[in-house]
Amino acid sequence: MAHGSLEPKHGGVVKEAHDMVFELVREDTITSLYVRDHGEDFSTENLVASITVLAGKEKSEASFIPAGGNKMSADVVVSEGAIVLVRVSENDHHPVTIRYSL
Repeated sequence: MAHGSLEPKHGGVVKEAHDMVFELVREDTITSLYVRDHGEDFSTENLVASITVLAGKEKSEASFIPAGGNKMSADVVVSEGAIVLVRVSENDHHPVTIRYSL
């Protein structure tokens, strides 16, 4: 836990990658991503992120948009049992890919 707690704060699934904590939250009509660094909320204003959802033979893709504070939202629904790939980058830093199995 060098970079903050891996406990979900928004009822989602938490993964740590490249010293950051990413919480993926499935909602009724959207999917949200919350970002933390060293236990503190990390502003998503300068982040570029996308989501790929693999559910059976179906593939869905969408872009996340900043939704205030450390939250980003994408217009995609993630079903139970899906494999989710989230790609996040900031400025000139190399992108980070986070894999979730739900």
